[in-house]
Amino acid sequence: MNKYATWVRLNVEGKRLWGNIFPDGVVPVQTITAQRARLKGIREIESVFTVNWEALTIEQQQAILDRLSKRTGATKETIIKEISNIGLPIRRRYTAGCGTNRMDLFP
Repeated sequence: MNKYATWVRLNVEGKRLWGNIFPDGVVPVQTITAQRARLKGIREIESVFTVNWEALTIEQQQAILDRLSKRTGATKETIIKEISNIGLPIRRRYTAGCGTNRMDLFP
């Protein structure tokens, strides 16, 4: 059984990009339903899952903040504030599937 209630599994490209933060290829998410979102710096609307930030370890959170800060030039405080307001997206195209052990999703 998975250690998270709801998760996505990274595909090969997702593991190449995020495998150092999620070595088992499993990312906790809020829901197994993908959402459409406009991401900064991306022209097209993306299909994304929202990462369950609270389910991540402190080390994972810090590694993500470091990566996003380097990539965007934003401060870690600004990034945390944005994550608190709208969540942390992970593109669906970096995933190979999703799962849940929450039975309440299936009436």
